[in-house]
Amino acid sequence: MAKHCLLGGVIKFTVAAAAVSGICYLFRDDLKSSKTYQKYDVDEKISKAKSVVKDKTATIKDKAASLKEKAPWTKNDEVATDDIEDAVRDYVEIDTDGIEDKVEDAAEDIIDAAADVVTE
Repeated sequence: MAKHCLLGGVIKFTVAAAAVSGICYLFRDDLKSSKTYQKYDVDEKISKAKSVVKDKTATIKDKAASLKEKAPWTKNDEVATDDIEDAVRDYVEIDTDGIEDKVEDAAEDIIDAAADVVTE
């Protein structure tokens, strides 16, 4: 139920954001010529934000590459697949003799205990 409500909220937000961006796109010329848009130098701030995002993306990619190189599973001393295929595997057999009797006895004990509680 909670997942359904969360998904509905995400869909509503996405539709609302798409509607607002569509309206802004339609009136982009009017918005760019407005006093508020020019007063706060929105174009300059958008270009700064884009450059910051590009710089951070490059930094994150570099860090991810260095972490990938340092990861222990990327070392060249991995075990060869032929060694794994030739390995002898030991299997443990599960002893099933008498398990049914033990389960039946445990079930009878529980039923008796429940009957005693009900009679009290």
